[in-house]
Amino acid sequence: MIDFAARRRLATGVRHLAIGRITNDEFEDLYAREAARSLDSAVRAVFWQGAWLLYSDFQQTRYAGRNRLPKDTRRHIARWILFLRTPLPYEWPLESWWQGLAWVPVHLVTLGFSARLRSKRWRASGEFAVWPFRRWTDYRAALRRSGYFEKGGKVSPGAIG
Repeated sequence: MIDFAARRRLATGVRHLAIGRITNDEFEDLYAREAARSLDSAVRAVFWQGAWLLYSDFQQTRYAGRNRLPKDTRRHIARWILFLRTPLPYEWPLESWWQGLAWVPVHLVTLGFSARLRSKRWRASGEFAVWPFRRWTDYRAALRRSGYFEKGGKVSPGAIG
């Protein structure tokens, strides 16, 4: 199910986090509950596998000034926002937090080998370089429709601010 309103809200929130308009704590307060409850896999994935991994829960951060995110990170975030603005379904494998937690003992016993194997399998299920898009063709089509071009066919980090 695609929830266009939730995608639009999260895209705005991710943008505000990335340009330093809100802190990571404000971002979580505003969007974590909705992301956890969303029936749209894209909302859950972009929040939990994308934005949430940008920061530490132990320190409040605002990505502005000397804390500005690097250009490559902003390019990834612009791609997440671009995906959230499409009608495409999220097609990558998605597991709940408790399923991931259940793997922790296995990863410990195998000294991380099982984690590397799972990561390799997950990355092989699509074009990882354009996540959360699954295919380059979908990404390029979304870029053409959006107007966020950069030389080389990549989404511009300026698209987020």
